[in-house]
Amino acid sequence: MGPIGHTVVSTVIGASIWGVTGSPAAGGVALGVGVLVDIDHSVDYYQEWVKRRPHLVLKLFHAWEYSIIGLLVLGFIYYHPILLAATVAHLGHVALDHYHHRPNPLTYFISRRTWLRFDARKIEPGKRIRQSYEDFPNKLPLGRLWEPWYRRKIEPWFAARLTIAPEDRVDESDR
Repeated sequence: MGPIGHTVVSTVIGASIWGVTGSPAAGGVALGVGVLVDIDHSVDYYQEWVKRRPHLVLKLFHAWEYSIIGLLVLGFIYYHPILLAATVAHLGHVALDHYHHRPNPLTYFISRRTWLRFDARKIEPGKRIRQSYEDFPNKLPLGRLWEPWYRRKIEPWFAARLTIAPEDRVDESDR
């Protein structure tokens, strides 16, 4: 799910939290958290395309544990509308990503990714992660307008840095 989908869902969560708690700040926090969780992808893109560590996948903010901890704190230690908003927005983001991408059920646990040293080949064997740049224009607003420029100017930069791993190879007979 891209930024548009996360923004729509986070807006609904934020409006709901605002309506239930009466706190407009909590509604704003829900919108911010629900969208900004994806900022961790920039670290992964940097690792993959600049540092050339293609199998290192951190996704530091995409973890079920954070939502679980937030719910436990809300239920047993401390309640605040802003904490509620952040927790529900995070939970919504991770749940939507998990549903949309259909990964291995344990992929979105940071503890498991840490145990596997953030190695994508162990986290989700056989999953092609190197071509994430191909659908990038479709994830942004007005992507169709600037897609030709992206395909002509930016995509070749990514393709030049792409080292095809044996598990990513496509046979000519598969086309």
